[in-house]
Amino acid sequence: MTLGSRTHKILVIDDEYAIRVLLKNFLEGHHYEVRLAEDGEHALQIFEEFQPGVIISDIMMPVENGLSIVSRIRDRNPSIQVVYLSAWVDEADTEKRLLEELNNFPSYRLVKKPFDLDDLLNAILEVSSPSTSG
Repeated sequence: MTLGSRTHKILVIDDEYAIRVLLKNFLEGHHYEVRLAEDGEHALQIFEEFQPGVIISDIMMPVENGLSIVSRIRDRNPSIQVVYLSAWVDEADTEKRLLEELNNFPSYRLVKKPFDLDDLLNAILEVSSPSTSG
C-alpha cells in the first residue's frame, strides 16, 4: 500500500515509556517515521516541528488526558487522524467524552489496552486511507 509521506509520520503520545518504545520500534519496522511524546506540551511542540498525519494517543495520562491533547492539536490541523488507546478506566466523564469524540470524528479509531500490535496497525491503515482522511 502506498501512502503519502505525511501519513507515514506518526506521533505517539503516551505517559508510559515502555509503550512509547514498543510502538516506535514496531512502527519503524513497518516503515513509519515516528516521534514520541510523554505529555501534552511535548506533543504540541513535536507536532509543530514534525507535522505528522496520524496521532496515536493514550487517553488516561497524569497531567492532561489524550482527548484534551488531541483537541489542541486538531485546532492546529483539523485533518489530523487519530488512533486512541484506552484501558477503559472507570471514569464515566472521560468515557462519555471519548464516545462523543468517536461519534464526532468517525474516521478516528479506538484500540483497547491491552492491544494486539496487528490490530493497532490495522487501525492506523484505516485512518490513513484516502477515504477517511481525504
